[in-house]
Amino acid sequence: MLKRILLSFVVTALVIAPAIGQTTDQVILKNGTTIRGNIVSIQPEGNVTINDLAGNTWVYAMSDVKEILKTDSPATARGGVATYSQPDRSSGQETYQYETQAPGFDPGFVNMTTIGFLAGSQSSDYIAPFSMQTSFGYFSGTGLYGGFLAGLEFLNINHIPVMLDVQYALRNSDVMPVLIARGGYAIPSKTHREYYETDFTYSGGFTGAVGMGLKIRTRESFAWDVSLLYRYMQINYTEENEWQSFPRTYKDVYNRLEIRIGFYLDVLNR
Repeated sequence: MLKRILLSFVVTALVIAPAIGQTTDQVILKNGTTIRGNIVSIQPEGNVTINDLAGNTWVYAMSDVKEILKTDSPATARGGVATYSQPDRSSGQETYQYETQAPGFDPGFVNMTTIGFLAGSQSSDYIAPFSMQTSFGYFSGTGLYGGFLAGLEFLNINHIPVMLDVQYALRNSDVMPVLIARGGYAIPSKTHREYYETDFTYSGGFTGAVGMGLKIRTRESFAWDVSLLYRYMQINYTEENEWQSFPRTYKDVYNRLEIRIGFYLDVLNR
């Protein structure tokens, strides 16, 4: 099972990795929809044609277009932007203005919510328990993100990870690779459990993760979020029953491969 999960992740990475070095154009419609990709052609008195990031071709009448943002320097992080405006009624001519704009993610408060699996070996008691996490924090213009993460993980008894979440963007583009480091504490969802006349008392333990991820922006304030991390987790508990003279203390240590997918929301620009 672990091999299949790893194979799926590798295939996904191979599909989206070529897009890392690309810049993207944007067609913004009057209804608020933004299409990102590569503009094929612009006819000022007719249509604009764009190939989106999924490979689909779209053709829109210029009368339905609010703005066209076209990068003219794919080799650089900043490109020229062609801004389309409504026809000038006095001259009947449509106008374009050129500015500079940085593609990629804007600074501000963001939310990242993901689901995934904590994959272990075939001999593990819990081979790939399910995990949900959400992180809220601030993404700076320098590419550094800092926030707090919480979630729910179905490992042994359910645990709530509470961690400091630090991420660093290797490049701020519409497909943004990031380095990830997290650390904190796993809090048990319940502290006591009875099983066959044995009382278990749980106290949680340290947890942390390191790895890499990709943010793939498809809308102005929305991006897909995929990541692959190494995860370390401790679960401390005591065991007590009538035939033992004193409680016994145990520590379960989990070393897992964490595979996650979810979304990235720019909170202020929604």
